[in-house]
Amino acid sequence: MKIKIYKELIFLIFLSLIFNFSTINTVPVLDRDEARYAQATKQMIETGNYSSIKFQEQLRSKKPIGIYWLQSVSVNILSEDNRDKSLNKIWKYRFVSSLFSLISSIALFLIGLKIFKKKSAFLGAITLQCTLLFIIESHIAKTDAVLLTFSIISMILLCGYYNGILKKKYDFYFIIFWSSLGLSVLIKGPILLLIVLITTFFIILIKKQWQWVLKTNPLIGIIIVSLIIIPWILSTPDSEQFNFINEGLKKDFFAKLVSVQEQHGAFFGAHSVAILILFFPMSIFLLPSITLAIKSIKFNNNFFLIAWIVPNLIVLELIPTKLPHYTLPIYPALSLLVGDFIVNKGNLTLGNFKISKILNNLFYFILILLISSAVFICFKNYSSFFSFGLYITILIFSVFFSSILLSFYFNISKIFYYQILVAGFTSIMIFCYVLPRFDKLWISNNIGNIILNDNPSFNSDNIATIGFNEPSLIFTLGTKTKVLNNLSENFLKKKTYRYIIVEKKYLLEFNRIIKNNNYDYYILDEVSGFNMAKGKWVSTLIFKLK
Repeated sequence: MKIKIYKELIFLIFLSLIFNFSTINTVPVLDRDEARYAQATKQMIETGNYSSIKFQEQLRSKKPIGIYWLQSVSVNILSEDNRDKSLNKIWKYRFVSSLFSLISSIALFLIGLKIFKKKSAFLGAITLQCTLLFIIESHIAKTDAVLLTFSIISMILLCGYYNGILKKKYDFYFIIFWSSLGLSVLIKGPILLLIVLITTFFIILIKKQWQWVLKTNPLIGIIIVSLIIIPWILSTPDSEQFNFINEGLKKDFFAKLVSVQEQHGAFFGAHSVAILILFFPMSIFLLPSITLAIKSIKFNNNFFLIAWIVPNLIVLELIPTKLPHYTLPIYPALSLLVGDFIVNKGNLTLGNFKISKILNNLFYFILILLISSAVFICFKNYSSFFSFGLYITILIFSVFFSSILLSFYFNISKIFYYQILVAGFTSIMIFCYVLPRFDKLWISNNIGNIILNDNPSFNSDNIATIGFNEPSLIFTLGTKTKVLNNLSENFLKKKTYRYIIVEKKYLLEFNRIIKNNNYDYYILDEVSGFNMAKGKWVSTLIFKLK
């Protein structure tokens, strides 16, 4: 038994090394969230102040402090002798997301062993590891991959309490359950607590059973959660506590519940559609897996997984603000359903699985249409950012269509392992071939490379920017980069900068000022590209003082 578990753990680690770790340094820092997280962490390390979250001089309190601490530990451990250059390497910040993605798949398997069938837990962990959204989030230095780990631990242990496997004891599982909930608050606020509450209330409402909740020892558990959270709150200055309540809870969390924020709105059902695309390439198993679970809903484990998915998905669909990664905490439940489906129906083909033939064909038609449309739209809208050979486009579509069509001719188990190869191909294509060639998107990186080539030991204190001031630029050039809100006649009298980055719409005014004041600047280079954060093309010029 132990040998088999070791083999399965080795396989999960192997997949993670390929899908998550091997490509975390192929893409420059992303705007805006990743750059903000990384820059705030960098400033913690630079100042030695690990209790304040700042982006340059502004307090950044939209999320709790946990992710910044984790990234600080990662960067400090992985830092080289040249500290300034080391702090600019985004992969050191992303390492946390990759590491917790690995922990997530291992936790889904190891903790799942106690609650679900061993093979179901193993195949569920593989499924999660292969999904597109999971792979993407493992490459981004923000909170979602870490939150997923705590979601898996908490929800699977909650399932253990529900089905009676875990008893009312102050044991290891009790400590882990409540500790994961408390730590999740330090990462992303009350998100996981709400998921647990929604799932619990749904079970009580449908099953009319509530005594099982007492097995979790909720009163003592709340004390544990409080003991984890309170030290952070007490260590934070009063002004920053107020800022977190105002910015993090009021404007970021609660505002998203009642209105569309930052133009991230979508129609009801958008999350469900996104799951079909972002669960790729395991999407082909979703309909039969959910159908089998509904047919077997009398079993506690299946009912719990449905209770994990359905009410939380409905709540997410009702919330006006929608982003694709919001559904990531329910991916483990979907993955376990897929794992259980493969175990029970692995000798069949998907075409022979007994679902209504019309419904079955409609699902695969919609799946093909959705993913084909997504790929086509991406290529059409972003074709001006890169140049792909026709053979690459044909190859991508061929791999995708074969993953669907072969499922009707080979048994489900063989198709499942074929989908692992598809996931590997997709990950490598995205992070090794496609995204690195989006030269027009990496404006900040291109500006940084130009200045670095001109002066490898440049100092951010001698750089100013007007117009283009995305967080990625601050992370790339350095914390002391001066962001100018306007061009006053005497702005250079306060400080003469060696490099000034000027967005083209400010060019005439800039030239007038330096001409009137006899400042000797010349154009070092020009960088044009697409600013995805603002959704528009921009052109910037880099001026250097002679």
